[in-house]
Amino acid sequence: MTREGKARYHRLVINASPRMDIWLADNDGHLVQKETGKLDTRLLPGSYVVEFGLGTQTYPINLSADSRYTQAEIEAGPTCPRPEVKLAPLYTAKQGQYLAFIFYFTKIHGQSPSEAEMQRYFRVTPPSVHQMVVALEAKGLIARTPGMGRSIKLLLSRAELPDLE
Repeated sequence: MTREGKARYHRLVINASPRMDIWLADNDGHLVQKETGKLDTRLLPGSYVVEFGLGTQTYPINLSADSRYTQAEIEAGPTCPRPEVKLAPLYTAKQGQYLAFIFYFTKIHGQSPSEAEMQRYFRVTPPSVHQMVVALEAKGLIARTPGMGRSIKLLLSRAELPDLE
């Protein structure tokens, strides 16, 4: 930080071959910047990860001052493990309970539940159940045939579902 309390940005320049993609991410796996051939940017001091071409070996960079690198210089240095990418879950906890209910009901009764049966189990209103069914279908988690009762088909395996509470 400077005397005025503002963060000081440092210049980072990385030169690679003209057609090489340079991917720069923070240590949490969030993409910071992507350029082709030359990356020239200003960043806050900290630790970053560089890779040349998506899905290739990653290399750590600790930025504490203005820095210039070539691809060869970075590749000659240490490597680091790829940051773990954290994906958002496919469904919410409540949606997971509906999916688990559909799975177990179908397994026990040999047919999918009606919206009225889901309403009784979850103790909610008919519009709430219908909204949930429409949302699950929109997310591609279930399929159903319009106008045909008990046509809900689960599109996930048991391993992808939570336990029914």
